[in-house]
Amino acid sequence: MRFYKCAAYVLFAISLCNLGFSAYMYRELRTPNVIVAPDPALREIKEHSIMRDTQLLQGILMIHHDRNMHKPGDQMLCPLCDQFRQNSKLVNNE
Repeated sequence: MRFYKCAAYVLFAISLCNLGFSAYMYRELRTPNVIVAPDPALREIKEHSIMRDTQLLQGILMIHHDRNMHKPGDQMLCPLCDQFRQNSKLVNNE
């Protein structure tokens, strides 16, 4: 019986330590003291993400063009519509 009583005290002490540590971490994480220096690679990452987004949009618009979801030459940023407009200008100039 003495063993269980001692084990209960140990578990209670461990739970109090855990509660105290959790409260400390909660308080620290609510007010972080982190200084972030500007990273020159962030600008490059931003440019790459913009290029990736543009390529995805152009791919989606090309699929729309192939499936006749927009009229040829009407949609901006669609490479096939741009090509259609350039060909139309060449044909009209000749």
